[in-house]
Amino acid sequence: MIRSFSYNFNRRTKLSTAFTLIGVLLIAVALYLLYTGGFFSAWFLSFMAALVGLMVLSIPRRIVLLDDRVEIQCVCDITEFDVREIASMRKMEPREMRWVIRLFGAAGFFGYYGKYLDLKQFEIVTIYASEWDNFVEITDIYDSRTIVSCREADNLINTILQAKALCQEQDEEAEKEEVQEAI
Repeated sequence: MIRSFSYNFNRRTKLSTAFTLIGVLLIAVALYLLYTGGFFSAWFLSFMAALVGLMVLSIPRRIVLLDDRVEIQCVCDITEFDVREIASMRKMEPREMRWVIRLFGAAGFFGYYGKYLDLKQFEIVTIYASEWDNFVEITDIYDSRTIVSCREADNLINTILQAKALCQEQDEEAEKEEVQEAI
């Protein structure tokens, strides 16, 4: 492992998570007290418990740069990028995210993650962020965009670019050795 970048929740994310949990709890208590004997309260409680459980399993935890790949580690999921397949990386301002709306995923509940629609470019992007700030856009060679949040955005970009350059040098040396062995 070369470097690890942890996700940090800001105040807005913590408040949004707390309000969401309190809202779900208030609705569950109201249904329990006001609507007795029906399937609706049991259905709602089961649905909300499953939804919260699935969302908790997808919370982004850290970005880890290994020798030749970048891992975005969530509680129960890992998304990997080969550094050779990263076409570009850039910092993004929060105002650039005005045109991004959620399709499926979380919008403030333990962060911002899932599939989002970028209305400006009309394409689907994947977001793994713990705060709505400090964005880094990673575009791979297949034109797939992934946006992460990292308080050390410049260090993340520089570290990945250095790892990419090192991998390209190793690949070129391996090709030269193969050519020499073939001769």
